[in-house]
Amino acid sequence: MRLHSSRFRGLLGAAGGVSLTLTSIALVPAGASTTSHVSVVGYSVAGPVTKALETAFQKTPAGQNVTFTNSFGASDTETNNVVNGQSADLVNLSYEPNIATLVTAGKVPVNWARQELTYGRVNPALQGKRQQTVYPTPGIVTDSVVVFVVRPNNPLHIATWGDLIKSGVQLVTPNPLTSGSAKWNLLAGYTSQLSLKRTPTQAQNYLKSLLANTVAQPTSGSAALSTFLAGTGNVLLAYEDDALAANAAGDAIEIVTPPQTLLIENPVALTQTGVANPAATAFYQYLFSTRGQSIYSSFGYRSVLKSVWTHNQNAFPSFKKASYLWTIAKIAKGGWTSVDPTFFGTSIVFPSNDATHPSSGIVTYLEQFAGKNT
Repeated sequence: MRLHSSRFRGLLGAAGGVSLTLTSIALVPAGASTTSHVSVVGYSVAGPVTKALETAFQKTPAGQNVTFTNSFGASDTETNNVVNGQSADLVNLSYEPNIATLVTAGKVPVNWARQELTYGRVNPALQGKRQQTVYPTPGIVTDSVVVFVVRPNNPLHIATWGDLIKSGVQLVTPNPLTSGSAKWNLLAGYTSQLSLKRTPTQAQNYLKSLLANTVAQPTSGSAALSTFLAGTGNVLLAYEDDALAANAAGDAIEIVTPPQTLLIENPVALTQTGVANPAATAFYQYLFSTRGQSIYSSFGYRSVLKSVWTHNQNAFPSFKKASYLWTIAKIAKGGWTSVDPTFFGTSIVFPSNDATHPSSGIVTYLEQFAGKNT
């Protein structure tokens, strides 16, 4: 399954029309006479769309006289920078454990996931005809999926996860020590095997082979794309939205959506200073408005708002079976709280009857075994 640039450009061109036809939430002006400032910190891939959202927001009554400063980079790195004192009113990071780190550090309120309702005016708990979000995970501002990026005309005929472990395949995927994108990518490979009814042990064996074919692990999703575009490797694991943006920009790539993949859910949160900043809360609300979500969609994100997603979903590849699109909640009941230490924890623990397949620190062990991150 492929999403070609012409189709994506059509969606990009239609974004303005979408936002006009959908009902937008009223926003409370952040202040008409004095200048207000908002500091935004985010994962690398979110940089371009966030800047577009800021520009669009500044043209609204709520955005008059609001200025922004931005910092985008590897998600774990940006998280640690905020912990260490970097200014941030709003954080848009790759995955929920980054937000949890900021909660522990006292930078983000404990109830951050409820901000989607209290400030965004969107209730992810509603169901049936009243359902507002596509998926029930609170605090998520964008959805995406893990895709393969290949060279023009797909010379290796890459189509499935099984193709990635064949001889001659050279993979580029970010480093899980610094990048949330890397974690999404590796978990997508793992869950692809579970979709095919393989055991967790077989899925670990698959990851071992996947890492053996990995030739570069840059610090972030954006850095990985740049590395691939510069000529390294013949397959890149990437966010769908990042790949679509590269395709629309005319980069010489093709996008392959594998039959099985993982839903990427990127969280957003107002920090302690952001909650006290009317301009930041108004911008947060704008991100969840139909206008804001339509801009996200125009940049290749799968909207979290059901109304916007229903309008735009035909521009994105679908899946033969609903079970082929995994979520973090499906991997483990505790979601990221369980998934992160199980796969990416620094403590490697083996069950008593198996000295080669860890029960925690799975990727940490496999990275060391493959000679990565040692």
